[in-house]
This record gives sequence, C-alpha cells and structure tokens, in this order.
Amino acid sequence: MRSRVARVPRGASSSPWRVCHPVAVDYADYAMSTPTVVQLALSMVVTAGVSVLLVWACHRQLLRLAQEPKGDGEDDSPRPRESYYYLSGRIIQATSVGFVFLFAFTVGQFVLNHQSADSATHLEAQYFSRALASAAQLPVEVGRDDLVAALEEYGRVVIEEEWPLMERGDGRAAYAAQSQAAASVSAALGASLALGASDYAVWGPLPVSVDEMLIAANERLGDVPTGTAVGLVLVVIFLGVVSLAVTAAFQPARLGINLVLIGIMGGTYGLLFYMTVELSNPFQGGGAIPPILGLLPM
Repeated sequence: MRSRVARVPRGASSSPWRVCHPVAVDYADYAMSTPTVVQLALSMVVTAGVSVLLVWACHRQLLRLAQEPKGDGEDDSPRPRESYYYLSGRIIQATSVGFVFLFAFTVGQFVLNHQSADSATHLEAQYFSRALASAAQLPVEVGRDDLVAALEEYGRVVIEEEWPLMERGDGRAAYAAQSQAAASVSAALGASLALGASDYAVWGPLPVSVDEMLIAANERLGDVPTGTAVGLVLVVIFLGVVSLAVTAAFQPARLGINLVLIGIMGGTYGLLFYMTVELSNPFQGGGAIPPILGLLPM
C-alpha cells in the first residue's frame, strides 16, 4: 500500500520553469508549434554551421598565435609552440570531461523524471476511473450527482487547464488549478458521507480511490521542471559550447580537414543539446506524456 501522505510538488515550492527563465517560455512556444524533426535538424545544422563558420574565419589567426617568433638566422618555416598546444589540450580535456559527465547525469535525471511522471499519470487515471465508477453506483439521495459532477470537473481541469500549463513548465499555476479541483472533490465526498453514503457497500473503495488519485496527481505535478532543470540545461549547453569552441580553435590541422571534422563534431553536439532540452520536460516535445484522463469515458 502506498503512503497516504501526499507530498508537495516541487513545482509548488520553487520557481517553476516558466517563471525562472524567460528563455524557457519562448522555447516552450517554439517547441509546441514546431515539429520534432524540424527542431532536431535546426539544432544540428545551426550548431555545425556556426562552428564551421568560426573555424573558417579564425583558423589562420589562431594558428599564428601558436607560432614561435623567429630568431636571427633562422629559416622562415613556422614552429608551433609546444606549450600552447599542451595548455589547449588540457583545457579541451577538462571541458570535454565536464560536459560528458554533466550531460550523462542530467539526461539520466530527466529520464527518471519522465518515467515517474508517466507512472503517476497512469495511476491517477486508474484511480480516477475507479472513483467515478464507485460514485456512479451510489443512490441519488446521498449526493451521487454532485459527487459525479465534481469528479468529472476534476477530469476536465486536469485535461484542459493543468496539461497546457505543464507543457509550458508552469508547475505553480498547474498546482493551483489542481488544488481547487481536489478541494471540490473532497467537499462533495464529505457531503456524501454526511448524507449516509458510508452505509452502502460501494462506498468502501471510493475514499481510497480518491486519496490515491490525488497522491498520484501530486507526484505528476512534482515532475514538472523547475528552476533547477533550467540551470542544468544551461550549464550543459555552456560546457558543450566551450568544449566545441576550444576544440575548434586549437587545432593545427589544415583548414579543409578542420572544417570537415569540426562540422561533424558541431552536428553531434547539436544533437546532444537537443536531447538535453527535449528530455527536460516530460510533458513537452515528441515524447510528451499525454493526458490519460482524456482517453477515459466520462
């Protein structure tokens, strides 16, 4: 048996995705209006294009910085500074390792959040269906119609009000809507109890189903991304950009092969950036969790 103490959603106690960073709101609008394939292609093409453009514009200037000054009587052949490439190699190593570890940690957390939100959404729908079926079997004189209406209104709020807010990462507003709907269901449940609904056998599983439904709803809201998720995404992208820029800048290879390799690397980093942002909100994007309650007959 699961705990009967509903936890407070993370989105209700900290700055939510939408409020914490204005860029998140703009991206939410962009993500909901742009096909997933187009988003992925743009991320890879833009990252690779900018990387190649910067290498093409700055490659020769950066290589000149790596050349030892010529002494008297020396030929004109350039000699690379070994300390220059040693230092750049250490920087590339540090930024790349930091990016890989933080990327793996962040994506792992986002995948766990997605699984948790998916499980909570299905549990909420399951207990909602049970509660609605039990309420419909009560006699009219114990407030059956009001209780059924409150549950149906709860389902409408989840589908039409909470889900769009969760897609935009506004956990606080979604929690406010959830609280009002839950209060209406609790009030109708209490009114039925006062009218003697507990005397009927179908009443037994009803309070349990409602309780479990609300616990699952809180768990669902708890997986809406918060300011911490925004920070992790921005740090991952920052480390990736630094790693890519340093790698592109400090390469002694000829310009042609450098453009090809950095272009491939830029496209790969663009894919990783897209994956990080795409997985950050389990209710948004190509793998978004749908409102299961909307699939149930009411």
